[in-house]
Amino acid sequence: MSDAPPSASGKSAIDWGAVTHAVAGLSAVILGALMYFKPWARDLFSMLMVVAAIAAIYFSWKHSAWVPGHWFAMLPIIGVVLGYLGWQWGFSLAYVTLWLAFVHFIIRGLQSSRAT
Repeated sequence: MSDAPPSASGKSAIDWGAVTHAVAGLSAVILGALMYFKPWARDLFSMLMVVAAIAAIYFSWKHSAWVPGHWFAMLPIIGVVLGYLGWQWGFSLAYVTLWLAFVHFIIRGLQSSRAT
């Protein structure tokens, strides 16, 4: 349990944009692997990537946290678009760059927890 007091407005302290982004991103990691074996997984992977990107943009805007490195995070969406435009390697680009972002956030989380 958290020792933090509830917010003064009585609203939930859960940031649903961040939760949506995290759940969509983690689900996309799993579905991205499945898309090489199951054709239906590619479309679900692509939809989750769009949801994760929209949530990331919302989260960054809401918290004024947009930094130049976030442009790199848009590469999975570019890969999905390229894949649907006919370049099948675009889906692989999306999956590889998603993994790079995932590993980046794990490392940043570990660094943050060590700093506290």
